[in-house]
Amino acid sequence: MNRIARDGHVYAFIPTIENLNKNAGKLDPVLVGVHSASTFTGFCSVHDDAIFAPVEKLSFTASAEQCFLLGYRAMARERYTKESSVRMSSIRRLADRGKGVDRQIEVQMLNQLFEYGLAAGVEDTIAQMEGYSSRLMTGDYGDVRAYVIETVDPPPVMCSAGWLPSSDFDGNELQDIAAPKRLAAMTVTSMWGGTKGAIVFQWFAQDDDVCRRFIGSLDRVDSAGIGAALVRLMFEHFENVHISPDWWEGLPELTKSSLIHRMARSANMFARQLDKPLIDDGLALPEWKIEGRFTIGYTREG
Repeated sequence: MNRIARDGHVYAFIPTIENLNKNAGKLDPVLVGVHSASTFTGFCSVHDDAIFAPVEKLSFTASAEQCFLLGYRAMARERYTKESSVRMSSIRRLADRGKGVDRQIEVQMLNQLFEYGLAAGVEDTIAQMEGYSSRLMTGDYGDVRAYVIETVDPPPVMCSAGWLPSSDFDGNELQDIAAPKRLAAMTVTSMWGGTKGAIVFQWFAQDDDVCRRFIGSLDRVDSAGIGAALVRLMFEHFENVHISPDWWEGLPELTKSSLIHRMARSANMFARQLDKPLIDDGLALPEWKIEGRFTIGYTREG
C-alpha cells in the first residue's frame, strides 16, 4: 500500500458513528496511515509472519500457493469483520430511537432481516474458512483457481476481501444468496506485487460454476474499461478499499460524489440496492494500464 500512499497515508472509508454524524449520514473517505489501514487483529504477529511469508517477503509470481494465501487472508478478514458486526447488534437496535412508531417498526423489521442475513453470513464464512484451513495444513493447492489481471502501475484502489458473487458484469444473476444452501465464494486482492500490480481473484474448484461465469463476464471487459469495472466491484461490495490520494483528488467532484453514493448505498442496510450493480454505469474514470491477464488452475476454454 506504500506504493499508492502520499506521506504514508491513503484514503479509506471509516464507517464510524462519529464520522456519519459529522457528515450528516454521508460517508466521505478520509486520510489514514497505511499501517492502520492495512491491519486487522485476526492473526498474532508470529503466525501472520510465518503463514504469509510467501506473499509478504517474495515478489508475486501468481503461484497456486500465493493465490491461495491471498484468498485465505481475505476470507479470514471477512470472518473477523462479520463476527465484529455481530457484536454491534445492540447498537443497531437503537437505530429507531426518536422516530415515529411506523418508522420504528420498519427499522426494527429491517434490522431483524439484517441480523438473520448476518448470522447466515457468519455461518457461510466459517465453513469457507474450514476449507482454507484444511488446505493450509496439508499444503495441497491442486484445486486452487485464480484469475489474475496485471497492471503496469500500482492499482490506485487496493483491497482484500471475500464475497458471494450474486451477479456478474453483464447483469446476469449467478446465485441467490438468500437460498438455504451452500453458496459459492470468491476472494479478490488488489495489490502491488513487487514488480507490477496485480488484481487476483481466487476460489476453489467446487465453486467453478458460479465463479467462472463471473470471471468470464470480467474477461470480456476490454482493457480500456477494466479499471472502471474493478472500481464498481470494489465500491459496491467492499468497505475496506484503500485509495491513492493523487488518484482520488484528481477525479472530478461529480465522479467522487457518484462513487461515494455507491459506497454509501451498498453499506446501508436500509437503502434500496441495485438489481444489476456491476453493469457499466457510464462513469468515466482514468484507465488502468493493463499488462496482461491469465488464469491459474484452469484454462479459459475448459
